[in-house]
Amino acid sequence: MITIYAAALVLLLVAALFVALFVTLFQRSSGGNPPGVSWLDGFSLDRYRPLDRLLDSSDLQFAAAHPGYTAAIGRKLVSSRRAAARLFLTELTTDFDQMVYLGLSSRQDRPDLAHTLLRQWLAFHFRVFLLRVRLLLAPLGLAPRRPAGLLEALTRVQSVVALLDVSAQVRA
Repeated sequence: MITIYAAALVLLLVAALFVALFVTLFQRSSGGNPPGVSWLDGFSLDRYRPLDRLLDSSDLQFAAAHPGYTAAIGRKLVSSRRAAARLFLTELTTDFDQMVYLGLSSRQDRPDLAHTLLRQWLAFHFRVFLLRVRLLLAPLGLAPRRPAGLLEALTRVQSVVALLDVSAQVRA
């Protein structure tokens, strides 16, 4: 009987940790200001398409095949591309969190969609964490992979928010 209570307590603590993490990450990424309708109307997923190319090694191979290429140039190119990828990840995470926030703050009572949003939020942040670790460890030989699933997750969340028709609710 005590193990059931202990398991329930652990699950409750884990759930509280995830909620606290979500609130903290959202406030940090958005500066504490909730997004508005103008942000939603102006949002475009195309803004993040270059992230795929930043982590692609074909440009480095192209540069290495040309005269005048040195290892120092290659290191500088790879380093600057990783820095740009980190900036893209920060912006992508901010927009993703704002999109989830809009969905969760909807006036419609749709627990199924809220559950989907939270599940997508967890999966997205886990992928971002893994990509950031790989970017950090890249100088040690652990090359970062292309951000599989990040843009798709944002697309899924955007479609859930569209189902909730947040823009009409916020305007009203």
